[in-house]
Amino acid sequence: MNVRARNVLLPRETFVIRNAGEARLPTAADMTSDCEVTSLYRISRLPLDPHAEIFRHYPAFKLGVTRSVRHYARLMLPLVRGVTASDSERADWVLTAPALTARTPAAANLLCWELFDLYMRERDGGDSAALSLIDIRHDSESATWVDWKDATKSQDYAELDFADRVTERERAGRRMIPDADFRGRPILFVNDMCVTGAQQHVMRQYFERAGAACVRWLYVIVVDPEIGRTTPRIEWQINFAPLEDLLRMVSREQIQFTGKCVQRLMGLSIAELERVLRALDGERRTRLLELAVLNGFQNLDGFQEQMELVRSYSAESTALGQT
Repeated sequence: MNVRARNVLLPRETFVIRNAGEARLPTAADMTSDCEVTSLYRISRLPLDPHAEIFRHYPAFKLGVTRSVRHYARLMLPLVRGVTASDSERADWVLTAPALTARTPAAANLLCWELFDLYMRERDGGDSAALSLIDIRHDSESATWVDWKDATKSQDYAELDFADRVTERERAGRRMIPDADFRGRPILFVNDMCVTGAQQHVMRQYFERAGAACVRWLYVIVVDPEIGRTTPRIEWQINFAPLEDLLRMVSREQIQFTGKCVQRLMGLSIAELERVLRALDGERRTRLLELAVLNGFQNLDGFQEQMELVRSYSAESTALGQT
């Protein structure tokens, strides 16, 4: 295996900012600049070993499988405790994650919520730092990822190159609502993976505008900046679940469908999607339709057949439930 990383808490890293005010596409170094980053695992060399233990639960986690979300939350709990304990002068920490889109959680949101619940259940009395949870919102509950996606590009963020990731994150960032509760407080920002740093760059600017005291970045996986910039599709490789695994997880596992899960299902061929829909119970069919509509698939070219199929199976389930 050529991935030099360990499934342990890594030292926090501080990167030096470079000419952040220049009017140019940020470099990979800029994207992770002036920030303290902590992760469970670091990818610093290729080729990637997809069979490494850290990746075993990752595709299921990205889809929203509960046991996999809890798996990473349990691993990351010591990171939260370690960061807050190492900065004892700061109090009243805020735990947060990427902004919710179209009332649909990402895996990072599920991870953040589970981490908060774990921390609060297992607080060591007065020895643990105070922690609160804030969900970042967009300027409209009706905002969908379609609002800032380029229709000519892949709808899967993990397949975008570096420049397209920067553009998409900046578009999304302009829709985030400032939250006065961040002002003067230390932030723990939880996310699943840092590949190019595009999202971290946008979020750093958001927290600066909000007047946060500081930000500590917590990731499951961090990719070295130059690897991430030149090979951003490494994220797709780590996320990917074969159809048989996808079918099993969405139909049999305890799951909360994420935006990634909805994108993956709606991106299947008609034959594959029908196979999945036949395996789903009525509640999951209805939920898939609800999320597909919330995320604007009915307005996207190339998804009309999928939407009609999902609607038909949802209606069938509703009719059966009324008989």
